[in-house]
Amino acid sequence: MEIVVLAGLSLKPQQSRPVGHIVETCISNMIKMKKTYFMIVAMTACLSLPVMFSSCGSNHDDGIEAINSENSVVRMELSLSGDYAQFKPFVSFHTFDLKGKGMDIHTSTGKDVNMVWDFTYEDSPFSTASAQIKGSYSAFNATLILSNADVQDGKVSVQAKMYKDEKVIRHHTLDIDVLPTDGNISISYSPEDGFTKMN
Repeated sequence: MEIVVLAGLSLKPQQSRPVGHIVETCISNMIKMKKTYFMIVAMTACLSLPVMFSSCGSNHDDGIEAINSENSVVRMELSLSGDYAQFKPFVSFHTFDLKGKGMDIHTSTGKDVNMVWDFTYEDSPFSTASAQIKGSYSAFNATLILSNADVQDGKVSVQAKMYKDEKVIRHHTLDIDVLPTDGNISISYSPEDGFTKMN
């Protein structure tokens, strides 16, 4: 009896079937096997899709990214709107254990500083101030002080954004109602905790 080997398959043809029929049967079986493999691969891909989507859309690592980001440029931006000018706003940006290239904070005024940058809004026509660092650090935060020495009332809105490589990873907004009885209002901001009123 003759043995026919085709594409790695060994078949013993029966005497009543011609060789052409055996080849057709063998090819048909190969197509079925390919369909089975394709279905297995397709099912595996479909089952893994939810996992891939959830990991891409996850925000759980943002806090880790905002701190100790060794090879990224991180920028903190504070914007004021409303009656802020009458309360003589004072902003300072702080970073601790900065281990970046040059170990400087690059500020929106073009001035590079080492660890702390103070900014008084009345000295600037702009309502936005930002500080940018590159490298690892243990903390990066800002402080806003509103002074109400003239015993006024008003509304101030503060918007804070944190960028990593030009992508917004934090965005917080705070509305402040200033009363005539309020003295100095101090507010701190960190990307991990948002706004905290200090008095």
